[in-house]
Amino acid sequence: MSNAVSTRPQSESEFASMVDGLALDPQRSGELIAMLREDHPVYEQRGTNTIVRMRGWILLALAQVGVTDDSLIFVLEELDTGVDAYLVAAAARALRTYNQPSAALVPFVMRAFNTVRYHDDPVSFDGYGDYADSSNFTTPTRELIKTLAWLGAHAREVLPELRSLRTQGLSKKIKDEIDLAIEAIERDGPAVAAKDCCEFRGSLRDTLFWALGSRSPTETIKAVVFEDHKGELITFRDFFRDRPSIVAFFYTRCDNPLKCSLTIAKLARIQKLLVEKGVADRIQTAAITYDPGFDSARRLQTYGKDRGLELSSQHRMLRATEGMDLLSRHFNLGVNFIESLVSRHRLELYILDAQGRIAASFERIHWEEQQVVEKAIEVLNEKVADQTPAVQEQIARKDKRARTAGVMGAIASLGVAFFPKCPICWAGYLSMLGIAGLDQIPYSPWLQPVFVGMIFLNLLSVWLRSRLTGGMIGFYLVSVGAAAIMVSRIGHGSKAAGLAGFALTLAGSLLSTLRSAGPRFPFQGKWSNLFFQPPVR
Repeated sequence: MSNAVSTRPQSESEFASMVDGLALDPQRSGELIAMLREDHPVYEQRGTNTIVRMRGWILLALAQVGVTDDSLIFVLEELDTGVDAYLVAAAARALRTYNQPSAALVPFVMRAFNTVRYHDDPVSFDGYGDYADSSNFTTPTRELIKTLAWLGAHAREVLPELRSLRTQGLSKKIKDEIDLAIEAIERDGPAVAAKDCCEFRGSLRDTLFWALGSRSPTETIKAVVFEDHKGELITFRDFFRDRPSIVAFFYTRCDNPLKCSLTIAKLARIQKLLVEKGVADRIQTAAITYDPGFDSARRLQTYGKDRGLELSSQHRMLRATEGMDLLSRHFNLGVNFIESLVSRHRLELYILDAQGRIAASFERIHWEEQQVVEKAIEVLNEKVADQTPAVQEQIARKDKRARTAGVMGAIASLGVAFFPKCPICWAGYLSMLGIAGLDQIPYSPWLQPVFVGMIFLNLLSVWLRSRLTGGMIGFYLVSVGAAAIMVSRIGHGSKAAGLAGFALTLAGSLLSTLRSAGPRFPFQGKWSNLFFQPPVR
């Protein structure tokens, strides 16, 4: 039969034959890799157990052609988050065909070992769907220990752990495998330095970043309607705007504790990190369910709170009541369904910019909370010059209003600083300034409290703008200026103090308005205190 990947419904035997054919041609390994995507047509309306068999057979086919950089991420995914004995064993065997052993691979192997060691079920790789018997079986722990032996000196750091395992209540076959692994690691020579973690993870393609000019627009999903954990409705356009967002996908019926449950627990830790970094009010979080038909608002709220998630208007759990298909296509979600039930999904977390566009994605293997927060802060700190014309126009309008407010505050400061203390002084001021005809304006003492009120309004406005833009110098100048003006009004206060106060207020107001660019574009300053929230590194 043809080896071409068929998109029509296939029986499992037809699928197995197709994969076997692809395994004979290394040039077609890309087709095997493509079939490891959860949304590939071969998995359509397949149950979880069937998908396990299918994916395991693909991993074994990759072991025949050799795992490459392109397929490595799928192998490590099973070691990192897998709980099924067959898939973990197949992944461990496939990893041994990768041509670049590295100490960076060791944590994945040990994590898988600690996950499956207590349910080390026998499996068979002799034929598709074969049951293991006494003559042809292997187990995930045996495959993982063999993989440690393959890593050799790269795995030297786990020798103490292997020796400790040797003394525990394991079967004689497993102990024999451990002895062989210890011998291979020691024979392989001195310890090998670990490959740089960032360099290694970069080659996995599990983390992707998009520059501003290459981000996909959100026009097709702006109208997607969500219900949040409190039962309130909100659209994608209304929630994912004005500030960056960290978005994780999950569902409450997930039976893999290393996926959804851990994802939400880690999202809760991300929220705590945002507080520690001082950006919790400028970066929001969301957890969106794959299973909106089952995950009610109450179920979402309970699930999130049980895992330490903070829930508020800025940190929400969401279910799409309209437009889930649009959402899935926009994010290219790695999820498969049988009817309405999720049968397979990957780990996926996204960072959206202040316009709701995808700026970064973290997929398949577990992400570090610190790395996610650092990337979100980087998105938060993007410059105004890099924004779209529409956003720049919006910011310009805000700046114009801010400058107007600053000018009015400065005028108010001038009014209080030189407001006459009596009608005679009023006439003297007007005569001194030579303003013809203005000496007929009646003295109005009620203007002074109006000016004072305007000064305090300006003070509040400058403080708010300074907090948003990240530079508090303008607020400090205006505060000192207001104090000087008030001092000049006490008793026989000095007019020089009033003049200095006016100058400081004017300078602080102008500095504040020049830097007012909204919460998305904080000032790149160096100072930090109770009121100042500089870019966090």
